[in-house]
Amino acid sequence: MKFKTIYIFLFIIISFSILNCSDDPVSVVDTSDFRYPFTDGSYWNYKRTITISDIRPDSILNYFLNNPTVITGTVTILYDTLINSVLTKCFLDEFTSEGMTRSNRYYYINNDTALILYSARAHPASGLFPLSIIRNSNIISSEINGNFNYNLNDNSNSGEPLSSTLKYPIVTGTEWSFDNGNVETNRKYTGFEIVTTPSVTTSCMKEKTTYSSIPNDPIYNYYSKFGLLKRTQFINDFEFSTITYPDGIGIIDINDESEILSFSIPSN
Repeated sequence: MKFKTIYIFLFIIISFSILNCSDDPVSVVDTSDFRYPFTDGSYWNYKRTITISDIRPDSILNYFLNNPTVITGTVTILYDTLINSVLTKCFLDEFTSEGMTRSNRYYYINNDTALILYSARAHPASGLFPLSIIRNSNIISSEINGNFNYNLNDNSNSGEPLSSTLKYPIVTGTEWSFDNGNVETNRKYTGFEIVTTPSVTTSCMKEKTTYSSIPNDPIYNYYSKFGLLKRTQFINDFEFSTITYPDGIGIIDINDESEILSFSIPSN
């Protein structure tokens, strides 16, 4: 099944990419007991590059004059805040693309069993975050100043949070999924790999995220005690459409990568 989008800016931002790490020049081997960094003042500077290739037919080349699209930004952990009496941590993702600057806020819970995206105030455009795409029907949303507020609820049938980004402990073979009625999401830990980035070499758990709408184009995320270090996705034969031509006007391939340029995680 080919994945469609309505306008150019949205389709180039809903996928995720490659992230790499900083600050520790020594190789580090992580174990499965690490949890996602959750310390106030932590930050990650990143670059995300979205490259379009194999554009068919030539008549749609004019839609991709600024190819590749480069997004630069910083994710910062700000503070604890209560949402509906639930204690969450606010992650601020500020990024710039083609002269446009956005500021999104994501609210996470990091408990003994999972990292959970609980709520968000975000534009549809995204930079590095969110760590979990908000795609379920149990979302209460309202528009404020061009952004949207999202409160995510638990799945009452399974008892599992619809928005679980990571499951703890992080062990090879762990797999979980949820279905919002439109798109089924499957996530799986496929194994530890050594990842080398501009500033660090470390062991990461490779996590594969697959959506039923694009089952042959998974996202690969690489997590360590430094956070998300790498993300990649390649979408083959993407059917490109616009508001004027919603049924599609051509086919393209999309390569979406990001990398962390530098980061800091203060000691507790």
